Amino acid sequence: MAKNIASLTLLLPGFELASLGAARMPALQTLLSKGSQGRAAAGPMAQLFNDFSFPEGDQDDQPAAALCALGHGLDAGQGWWLVVDPVYLEAGRDHVYLSAYRELNISQAEADALVSELNHVYAEDGWRFFAALPQRWLLRLPEPVAMTTTPTEQVGDEGVGDYLPQGNDAMLWQRVMNEVQMILHGSSVNEQRETRGDLAINGLWFWGGGRLPQAKAACGWDLVVADDCLALGLARLHGVKIERPEWDKLSSLVAAGNKLLWLESSECSATMEPQLFSPLLERLREGDLATLVVEMPGVGRWNIERKDLRRWWRRTKTLEQLLKD
Repeated sequence: MAKNIASLTLLLPGFELASLGAARMPALQTLLSKGSQGRAAAGPMAQLFNDFSFPEGDQDDQPAAALCALGHGLDAGQGWWLVVDPVYLEAGRDHVYLSAYRELNISQAEADALVSELNHVYAEDGWRFFAALPQRWLLRLPEPVAMTTTPTEQVGDEGVGDYLPQGNDAMLWQRVMNEVQMILHGSSVNEQRETRGDLAINGLWFWGGGRLPQAKAACGWDLVVADDCLALGLARLHGVKIERPEWDKLSSLVAAGNKLLWLESSECSATMEPQLFSPLLERLREGDLATLVVEMPGVGRWNIERKDLRRWWRRTKTLEQLLKD
């Protein structure tokens, strides 16, 4: 394999130490122990926007919905978009809680059926829902909405009250959220879910509104490797080549560009050690890769250069030590 002076940024939004238990990952431990640690963004969405050099500010108001639509191949240049996440809302004595989101295990057929019902109700308003993924829907509106929102993953466990939309149109959209609950409550999809013991899809959470933005002059990436709709949308906006993550093609992907962004959106597990971290460590040692950047939103950011592997005085730490430092 020809030698390349390549740089690869590995974004790991789902890396959680708790899910790994006491697993040992020698290659990852070596990489992080030898590298220089810095700060990462608080969450995956903020990190992605940072990696594409979007303006700093309130990441909650970045046009995530339009970019996700572009990533899914929809005509994102038309209309004003919102991300729509199907959720389970639970009423407590004093608050309403967003109790389940990713755990709902919605099928594509269920998502399509519910979206069809919503489109029937809101067609006269010019609204169009899309079940882009079973657990991530999109809404295209004919006109902009004046409100700020909170991504579903950032809603705390103290109740949804402090996370509801804010701004001039906030009250309208809080009413919409109540209307939607009534529509979902009467759906046969939820009747079937409750019959078999599954949680009902009894609410929708709206966030990430905006029009499709203009591309930056240059984002700096030669290749984006991802299956995440937001990452794909950002890549397409900037005209960057896209590949799907396939660990067995890692060497050829490193050879394909000088500056790559690899978004590994699946939950991090011990299987990533032999399939991803060990090959990357070998690429560094052999000189095929000059620099590796590992980003774990909310945890840290490590920069590892080939010369750093010669830092014999830096002892290899455990994952628990590395991720809690």
